[in-house]
Amino acid sequence: MTIRPVHWFVLLCLVVVWGSSYLMIEIALTAWRPEQIVGLRIVLAALILFAVVVFTRQTFPRTARSWLYFLVIAVIGNCLPFFLISWGQQRVESGLAGILVSVTPLFVLILAHFTLPDERFRQRHLFAFMLGFAGIVVLMGPDSLAALGGSGDRLLAQLAILGGAVCYATATVIARLMPPSTPLVTSAGVMILASGVMAPFIADGVGALPQVAWAAILALGFLGVFGTSVASILYFYLVAQTGARFTSLLNYLIPVWAVMLGATVLDEKFPPSTWLALILVLSGLILVSRFDQIAPRSDSHESKSLNC
Repeated sequence: MTIRPVHWFVLLCLVVVWGSSYLMIEIALTAWRPEQIVGLRIVLAALILFAVVVFTRQTFPRTARSWLYFLVIAVIGNCLPFFLISWGQQRVESGLAGILVSVTPLFVLILAHFTLPDERFRQRHLFAFMLGFAGIVVLMGPDSLAALGGSGDRLLAQLAILGGAVCYATATVIARLMPPSTPLVTSAGVMILASGVMAPFIADGVGALPQVAWAAILALGFLGVFGTSVASILYFYLVAQTGARFTSLLNYLIPVWAVMLGATVLDEKFPPSTWLALILVLSGLILVSRFDQIAPRSDSHESKSLNC
């Protein structure tokens, strides 16, 4: 698949929205528990997306197969990873959590190789993905990686976060396999079903609204409108247009944006190593996009050689 400038623009929009969501979650946590935030942001997104589908007169699919895909992505791509990562971060520092989540593109690389015929990887892809992962390790600090392991609850927390990364990777690959549908309809269908799964937590979250400060409500609004509804449309568009492999690379850029945002808004420390991390991450992204563009010509050449 050819990566065009519009695809890079959509990727960067997703990075900005999802990278900014960490700050909004910190504010929302002053009023709600993690599972309540997840439920409320999903139901808000579902209401918005359903309204837009009705307004634009688009129709939902009528096949059970399409809705089964929606349900699987709702659980694996939204509810389960949100819970696993939130639970794990109660016992794991943010640096190590960022490294564990950033393994997502590597899982996508492997899963896509065995399930998507047009996204089989070669050694050059693995090199580019590892280059991006090295950038995340530099960004979070080698000490964070050294903290990997342990026993008891800490080890379970790390496995939970890693499980969230596997969920994200699996959902991205499944999104490539689902029956054709517009990004808007797919997003709405997924969020509607995810709302049903999170219904008990949604009820608890709504009950706390009268005592919630406006800052937390605005943060939740951002998470629901931009971090979930708009972002899901962009995400499914990008998966359909560029494939699972390129889309998964946003998991390398999100931590970089989150660190920069924290340094700008919260006056957090901005270490010089961040620039090295950014160079490594961007180098990995550029290499992957170039390799994807030259892959069809390389495959064609190999095919001709075998036929000679």
